[in-house]
Amino acid sequence: MKPSSLESTPPFALIALIFLMFLGLYSGVSMAAERPATPKDFEHLNTGFPLRGAHERLTCEQCHVRGIFKGTPRRCMGCHQLSTDIEASKKSPNHIPTTEDCDICHNDFLPEVSWQLVNMNHAGIVNNCGSCHNNVFAPGKPPNHIPTHLPCETCHHSTAGWAGVRFDHIGVTGGCGQCHNNITVAGKPPNHIPTSHSCETCHISTVSWSAVRMNHEGIASGCVRCHNNTLAVGQPRNHIPVPATPCETCHSPTQFQTFAGARMDHTGANITHNCQRCHEAGNIYGITSRPGGTHPRPNVAPDCSQCHLNTQSFLPVFSR
Repeated sequence: MKPSSLESTPPFALIALIFLMFLGLYSGVSMAAERPATPKDFEHLNTGFPLRGAHERLTCEQCHVRGIFKGTPRRCMGCHQLSTDIEASKKSPNHIPTTEDCDICHNDFLPEVSWQLVNMNHAGIVNNCGSCHNNVFAPGKPPNHIPTHLPCETCHHSTAGWAGVRFDHIGVTGGCGQCHNNITVAGKPPNHIPTSHSCETCHISTVSWSAVRMNHEGIASGCVRCHNNTLAVGQPRNHIPVPATPCETCHSPTQFQTFAGARMDHTGANITHNCQRCHEAGNIYGITSRPGGTHPRPNVAPDCSQCHLNTQSFLPVFSR
């Protein structure tokens, strides 16, 4: 008769086998005490955390690490952060800086929805837009944006869209042409006075273009380019008839603000005849006219230049 396998087992091996059987029995009892059996009719919704969306496809162990059920987080940030061992996707390093809970913007409880579908909730945000809108975390200034270092909220007053901007010119006193170039924003219109000067040389208001103070400093010629009654006031109707004579022939640079006090330069005007157009009694130009008394009548000397050889004064006089 053959002895049984236990009888043939060495004593030390038999002791080890008995110890392992006891340890397994103890572990089973311990785990059963810590993790109660899940009944077939268990409803996860009763825990206060419904399994929806991506959570329906997870295994229990991904959230309940080491079989521990008590104390499992119910808020998104309890699992979706770097400091937890729970197998959940974490915030990426380039995530928008925020302390708000995930579900403020992310709604991944819906079927077939990913973290990429975000509905950013700007409620309560009134400043510091650039911390996100920097073309890293979120779209920032486009390449054709007005050059500025001011915060977004200085001009943009809506978090729903970039439209409806009210540019705040407070503190802006120069460099207007950087923006007002007809590319970024409206610049000089086609009928603008021809000039290469900066906007702020003449425009003294950032609210309206109409408040203009023309700065004639340094301008000594070419007046008619502007003073042509189209771009700016030109010769009035009662102006001395001096066709093709530049304004600056008689109007000195010191008179460019009012045009008053002009000194008629007959040399520059190249006037040698037909003087009576201006120097006639009752003329509308307010200049010296033909005197009465002994002065020859018009029918005797129809033109001043027949006797007066000097356009600076009426002397000397040549008399036939």
